[in-house]
Amino acid sequence: MLTRDQIQQHIDQLDAQVPKEDAALVISYEGDPAASVECEIVANYIGYLRFGIEMLKAAVMEPEPGAVGVNISMDYMEDAKWSLHVGRISRREDVRTYFDKAFAAKFPPITWKTRMTAASEIFLGIFAVLCLLIGFGELLGWFWHLLF
Repeated sequence: MLTRDQIQQHIDQLDAQVPKEDAALVISYEGDPAASVECEIVANYIGYLRFGIEMLKAAVMEPEPGAVGVNISMDYMEDAKWSLHVGRISRREDVRTYFDKAFAAKFPPITWKTRMTAASEIFLGIFAVLCLLIGFGELLGWFWHLLF
């Protein structure tokens, strides 16, 4: 297996040989980027090569002390008008647990208060549906007596 220094030498060679000027990359999405599940990366030949080189840089670069991730700039190949902007490429060794923690932090812990709130909301919903059904039945009965 290659050492980190050997890998860095290969990346530096590729970085020097593949021009940045002709690279074009667009990360496209349909509509709202937060709500979209359809995302596509479209690039030209040089764009895909440069994208791969930037990913390799992110893989071997050491983060600065105290930083969460590594900062790799891809602004030179992104079209701001048509592309979803990638602000930072981050490398974390705890990717799955990081997103699990971030997702779980959005929801409060379940306590007896949250259970009681949910139960009361369910009860009120059932009560509202029953009232609507009884009211609709009364309306039908009123129209029935009115017509016959």
